Amino acid sequence: MRGLLLLAALGLLVGACGEGLFDARGRPDVRVIGREGGTVTSRDGRVRLTIPPGALETEETVSLREDGARGWSVGVTYALEPSSRMLAVPARVEMRAEAAPGHRGPASLVRVSREGLAVPMAGSWSEGTRSFGQLSALEALGLAQPLCTEPIECADGFRCEDGACKACPANVSCRADPDLPGPLNTGVPQGASLVRHEGDVVLDTPGAVLEDRDIHGRLIIRANDVTVRRCVVHAPVPREIDGIISVTGATGVLLEDLEVFADESSTLQWGVMGGGFTARRLDVHGVVVGMSLKSGVRVESSWIHALDPVGAQYGISVFEGRDIGIYDSNLHGPGEDVGAAVFVNQQVGPTRDVRLERNRLDRGSCIVNLGHAGGASLQGMVVRNNVFGARTYYDCAVLVSTQTQLSAAGNVWEATGVEVPIERHD
Repeated sequence: MRGLLLLAALGLLVGACGEGLFDARGRPDVRVIGREGGTVTSRDGRVRLTIPPGALETEETVSLREDGARGWSVGVTYALEPSSRMLAVPARVEMRAEAAPGHRGPASLVRVSREGLAVPMAGSWSEGTRSFGQLSALEALGLAQPLCTEPIECADGFRCEDGACKACPANVSCRADPDLPGPLNTGVPQGASLVRHEGDVVLDTPGAVLEDRDIHGRLIIRANDVTVRRCVVHAPVPREIDGIISVTGATGVLLEDLEVFADESSTLQWGVMGGGFTARRLDVHGVVVGMSLKSGVRVESSWIHALDPVGAQYGISVFEGRDIGIYDSNLHGPGEDVGAAVFVNQQVGPTRDVRLERNRLDRGSCIVNLGHAGGASLQGMVVRNNVFGARTYYDCAVLVSTQTQLSAAGNVWEATGVEVPIERHD
């Protein structure tokens, strides 16, 4: 979850009577804005657009007006004029969020296409009572029901079907586990104030501590005992496969309360890569591999979900390493008929002693796939007391190769509580 990144920068004012997100008294919804930039606020005080210096080459009369509700919208949409005017630097948008029907969180901020349909806005997110986003052109705005991927995102009495929270049928209990890692208890805690940083951050001093940052670039850790807390890390497409967070040649690293996602779709964009760290309460999404782990890693109470459908592979992968533990987390694979929530083999080098305990695991042709490929055998695998969702095309919870040494117990299907089968073949 993201902190309220833009509040201080944009000087947010709350109306004395609580009528709008912004104090719109005396502030018109039409402004003349030039190269120096400026701000325009809707007449009802619900929306603010801030155009930074250098975004416009010449003066423009910029207007922001109500444009009525649409079939897909949550509340009123807003028209920005001059329509489709391109901006050299993205503008920042803030909108008072409304609760999405059946969703635990607010609606998502979107731009409106020429066909009148909702299109996800670049860099958009919702937090608390506000939604934020970036516009590269002046376009109409609105709020739309966000996609859901699992029950934890829907309110009690609703369930996630085809990406939307829908009311449960009569006599069916739909109540999400509030302790399951998800949007309310992973990532940056609500209310945190983050400082924006442009470009990569490299931590190569032992014992360094980095906190409360919005990092528009990669986070590269090369020293022991580094601590990173309450940060959002998102990066552009790399030139080759790379992690948005990379931990190399280090031990004792702590990653805590972080959100990690890709700015753009790419098969080269992976989430967290490396070894020698503990990852606690991470929210990782929008990448093709959530985490690629090496030796000496412990993952706790984290949420890997909504993988990039273009080339998405695994929630967590291990291709080489030992002493790896994954506990109390909520992990998704890319889909029902491809990839896996957890994939372990020896493609790069020897692997052993990987433990999966007390997790919720879902999605994949087989949700957990453990294979000895790359070596004569795969030793020390432990899969215990996990709960498995039903989104697997082959009804395959755990697939184990014939030369994998596995200790398994207490693993059940989420819907029935029945013990899952362990399938063995190469």
